Amino acid sequence: MALWIKNAVIATMDPDNPTAESAVVIGRYFAYVGTEKGAENFLREHPQKDLVVADCGGAFLMPGFNDSHMHYLHYVKAKKGSVNLTGCTSLREVLDRMKKGFETSYNRSSGLWLTGEGWNQDYFTDEKRFPTAKDLDQITRDYPMLIMRACFHIGVMNSKAMEILNINRDTVGRFGVYAETLPDGTPNGVVKEGVFDDIKAGLPAPSLQQLLDMMIDCQADLFREGLTSVQSDDLKYMPEGKAYDMLPMIAAAAQDGRLKLRIAEQALLPTMEELSCFLDEKGLDGTYGNNTFKISCVKILSDGSLGARTAYMRRPYADKPDTTGIAIYTQEALDELVLKAHRANMGAAIHAIGDGAVEMCLNSIERARREMPYLHPRHGIVHCQITDRRQIERFKELDVIAYIQPVFIDYDMHIVYDRVGRDLAETSYAWKDYIEEGVHAPFGTDCPVEQFNPLRGLYCAVTRCDLKGRGPYRPDQKVSRAQALYAYTAEGAYASRDEQIKGKIKPGMYADFITMDTNLLTCPDDAILSAKVLSTYVGGQLVYKK
Repeated sequence: MALWIKNAVIATMDPDNPTAESAVVIGRYFAYVGTEKGAENFLREHPQKDLVVADCGGAFLMPGFNDSHMHYLHYVKAKKGSVNLTGCTSLREVLDRMKKGFETSYNRSSGLWLTGEGWNQDYFTDEKRFPTAKDLDQITRDYPMLIMRACFHIGVMNSKAMEILNINRDTVGRFGVYAETLPDGTPNGVVKEGVFDDIKAGLPAPSLQQLLDMMIDCQADLFREGLTSVQSDDLKYMPEGKAYDMLPMIAAAAQDGRLKLRIAEQALLPTMEELSCFLDEKGLDGTYGNNTFKISCVKILSDGSLGARTAYMRRPYADKPDTTGIAIYTQEALDELVLKAHRANMGAAIHAIGDGAVEMCLNSIERARREMPYLHPRHGIVHCQITDRRQIERFKELDVIAYIQPVFIDYDMHIVYDRVGRDLAETSYAWKDYIEEGVHAPFGTDCPVEQFNPLRGLYCAVTRCDLKGRGPYRPDQKVSRAQALYAYTAEGAYASRDEQIKGKIKPGMYADFITMDTNLLTCPDDAILSAKVLSTYVGGQLVYKK
């Protein structure tokens, strides 16, 4: 099949040919990009039997968006079975929504836990605190319940959940700072970071086939928003001990065309045992998969979140001077994990939000590059929110990818000065500095922490305002429309080692593209948020039409 695209305003992301009005797709690839007359001449020289003409009517056309860091399987599972707690403005509202979910949609004979996601205590107008088991027990003490903060670094269980997991006054000590307790030593239901991750991974879940079917079904949601590629951290959202069974199932669905969304797996492997099993025993690395589903890098978590004050800082929090957050690893332990990945020529994408965690990550990457300079995997730091100028320079010196989520300032701009103080707030979220320093800085959303709609992030990146137009925060860090779109397309392809095959509208590249009703390069700022995707193509195939 061949497709002749006519009458379009094409933003190619190709510096050698930045704009075009016409393109020809043959099979899965762009074959020609340029003028309409040039396309006509190309087709005369290369006639196609089954040529379809697509008149775009002057619509804006660009490569499909690439979300450089999200949790697709988490989104899928939450959509199908979790109470939505996003936007709750009080603890009472959280409990009311959970009570309604328990009474109307929870299947008490399923064996599954009742879960809820998306609350943020900073938005509460009654009590700005974490919920506790005592609060959740008001809804039920007979069925297990877990509610997750919007950052997904904090969870709260009811008493039944703790009973099932054997978490009590005698056992909670083994979790250290990762489980909160009352003054008498009784756990209050709040769990953090790795302990929380392990609990999530061990929850009863649908079967592997059901999860795969859900992944295939939900890809339509992303196509509607113009996403054709994602880089996703999914291993901990697969049933415990089943990841190595599910990976080949996903790869097979991609190979036979059921899964069309291009997924690059950021494989979360938090311990040396798990990382060694992945690389050595299972023999998995960056060569695994196919053109739709692949493993792109190893994922490591080095700290928590700013909102929960678990992001690791070099100095105490300005609004809570008794803590610097949580460093999940010692420097030596983090070094060893990064070295292990580097030795296998696998990039490590390391979650780090606080400047203390960012410093540790840069140190680990520097050590790996110094000890094995003959290997050059694409290491990166995910989020890299709280930084100083020298750290940004080190990103460039060490060739470290900065995985950025611009939409984060919608919330963070209202807390960052209180959390870290003015001096550090004025050197943080420095997206323009990364880009102009020459650092690869792909954009994403961290969905379901934020919605996967890329236009929200695009708006925040070019305005430095929140989604209600308040701000700007650090206006000196506004990026241009061209820079933002490039970061959401071509830079994402670079991060997953796909820059030779996607992310641009260029001959030889995959025909992954979208048309929109709004020119994102020239429209007024407020029109970005109301822009609509008209159509989405993956590999030359129409997968969504408005």
